[in-house]
Amino acid sequence: MIFRDKFNGYFMYSLNFLFYLQTSSIEIERVCDRADVSVLETAAVSAAPPNGGPEQLAIFVVLTEGITISADTLKKRFSRAIQSNLNPLFKVSSVKIVPMFPRTASNKLLRRVLRDQWKQDLQIQSKL
Repeated sequence: MIFRDKFNGYFMYSLNFLFYLQTSSIEIERVCDRADVSVLETAAVSAAPPNGGPEQLAIFVVLTEGITISADTLKKRFSRAIQSNLNPLFKVSSVKIVPMFPRTASNKLLRRVLRDQWKQDLQIQSKL
């Protein structure tokens, strides 16, 4: 969901979990960036499952060169970090390791593209 800040006029991307818990993707990304030294950059996106229900959180990760770590290990570390630093009700549904993030010409992160990838993954999982 995108909200307009009344004071500054900026648009802020907000993740809506369990229909009433909201937090900024930037807050989640800051916590995840500090969760492991192998993480170079993260991007948090959420999407509702195709069958309905609360939005699920996916963290896209770019790793530091030369370091390999499993997505399951990162998922556990991110979940612990988010639950201890932000909200104990937040749950990381998936971690996807990517070589680089899609960006605009002005180097802004294209969360829309990442969200579309995550929605495709959710549709494939729901068909299985």
